[in-house]
Amino acid sequence: MSRKALSWIIKIAGTIIILVFLFSRIHFSVGDFQKVISSLNLWYFLLSLGGVIIILAVKSYRWKILLSGEGIDYHPFKAFTAYLASFTIGIVTPGRIGEIARLYYVREDSPVDFYSAFKTVVSDRVFDLTTLLLLGTAGFLYYFEFPVILPGYVYLIIVLGAFIILYFLFWLIINRLLKMPFFSRFSVLGFIRDAWRLVINRRSIVCWIITVLAYLVYFTTAGWVFRALHIDISFIDVAFILCIMSLATIIPISIAGFGTREATLVLLLARYGLSAETAISFSLLQFTAFFLWGAIVGMVAWILKPVSLKLVKEDSLRIWKLVTGSHQTSGNNRAAE
Repeated sequence: MSRKALSWIIKIAGTIIILVFLFSRIHFSVGDFQKVISSLNLWYFLLSLGGVIIILAVKSYRWKILLSGEGIDYHPFKAFTAYLASFTIGIVTPGRIGEIARLYYVREDSPVDFYSAFKTVVSDRVFDLTTLLLLGTAGFLYYFEFPVILPGYVYLIIVLGAFIILYFLFWLIINRLLKMPFFSRFSVLGFIRDAWRLVINRRSIVCWIITVLAYLVYFTTAGWVFRALHIDISFIDVAFILCIMSLATIIPISIAGFGTREATLVLLLARYGLSAETAISFSLLQFTAFFLWGAIVGMVAWILKPVSLKLVKEDSLRIWKLVTGSHQTSGNNRAAE
């Protein structure tokens, strides 16, 4: 049995186990679930469908800025197309690692070395993961009232300050390590430093602003899905719920986050007095409006412009060599072709 087949079997089993465990621990009525769905405000739900396209367009422009910082002239529409296609691939891959498909697109269309292109993809993901971790951590503290009961925005400010300090400490530590002969031999550390520089330098301010804009759209459209179900939740609470949910679905134990998404939402929405039927209805609608609809649009982009499988294999080997330290770096391009 191939590793790919085994991976799919494990994820299918994981999805089934999580869902069986969830439904064995909650009271779920099919009749009540049908009532929740039948009362759906279709206008708000249809309005939410446009959110994913706007979000991916905004994020693709952030990536285009990162590429420009590396001297890569990549057309905004091409960046958008690559973002759409990689979004689709990312949904069905563990930890959404399939989103590195953007690496192949830019390398097919531009005379750029692997190292520079891969660096922008990793840095681009750091912006998103930082936002999810920031709001997810603040949300966790808020819901569990740790260490004391505070408003949500206060937790957010505290965690933001801690993140800023930690990020710059990490920058100082990795630079110090690379000055030591033993650690300087590991090319992956040099790569992390160079990718991190794109996240904390002066030019990154624009990318951070774009990231905030993208997530404002994300939370707004998710709020519309809540409104479609006649649920009124504050904007910051929507942000906390969505980020905690997104972090849970990153765990590669189920297919497209099914099971972990529903379990997380049942737990969180119960704090607002909402039933399991409502939580699962929101889960399915939010998945449809963001992931499924986005995947369909991305699939069209993938069909219109598929990437070279040969290049995928070559770059997969380069990534492996970089991680294992056998990938040598030199000059400004580090791992030039």
